[in-house]
Amino acid sequence: MLFAVACAPHAPAERATSLSDWAPLPLVVSDASHAGDGSDVQDGPDAHADGDAGERALGGFPEQLELLDGTDTVGVVSVPLGAREPRPIMVALHGGSEKPERACPAWRAITEAYPFVICPRGWGGDESRLGWRNPSDTNQRIARAVAATKKTFGSWVDDTRSLVLAGFSMGGSQVALVARRDPQTYRRIVVGDSAHDPRAALAFAGEWVTGGGERALFLCTTSGCEPSMRAAARRVARERAHARLNIAPTQVHALSERAVQSMRRDWAWLVEGAEGWQRYAPPSEGLPGKTEEFDP
Repeated sequence: MLFAVACAPHAPAERATSLSDWAPLPLVVSDASHAGDGSDVQDGPDAHADGDAGERALGGFPEQLELLDGTDTVGVVSVPLGAREPRPIMVALHGGSEKPERACPAWRAITEAYPFVICPRGWGGDESRLGWRNPSDTNQRIARAVAATKKTFGSWVDDTRSLVLAGFSMGGSQVALVARRDPQTYRRIVVGDSAHDPRAALAFAGEWVTGGGERALFLCTTSGCEPSMRAAARRVARERAHARLNIAPTQVHALSERAVQSMRRDWAWLVEGAEGWQRYAPPSEGLPGKTEEFDP
């Protein structure tokens, strides 16, 4: 049975990995079907309810796990190793011709390894050419990956009512389409460098904000991205929600190290006040790139 535990604020949990040395390489991928036997997982968030010295931390897993639904691979999840309380889920959609196991380490670094970062597997029979078909299909893929994560980690998952939804390139376009249809679930979103096809990013604001959307963070990794993503951010603000444009001028259309470090700067703003993110510890060091803010 899944449940959420309310805890008094305390010092943030230690980060699971050194994020200053992040490189866009896949983390260890392991079959999640081993979970559930209790042999090596330090489970049970209620174990720390009284603040005992013997608090247990989430362990017994590699940093990244393959997610299975029966015999189907439905994505991967980045695990918040070292957590001492339930952690929220966020969903990250990979780009076209990309793989979830390649995308997830970047979002893990962007978020300080704080949440369960679920990276669903896109559509396509060729593993080197995965993409996204339409919002209905994407929603099903998200649902299967989320269900597999909850089954694997149980009460370590903070089962919040809304989730952060992020995506890059083709995945960013899907974020706009999916959030437009379900703004109550996806109140905080990231549309990453979808300037190659900006129609979705330019059209979602009205329905998303009216339905409950709160904050949208847009990312540009090339200068050619800026006009359309800036226009999309302005439309969100015009509809009376908050928006930011994160500019990491790498001139490389990818979640490169510089783009990851730039996004770390704005993540605290995106999740401020969001359910499940109360103990998130933002970075304190100087980070590259710049931010443009668009208020209602």
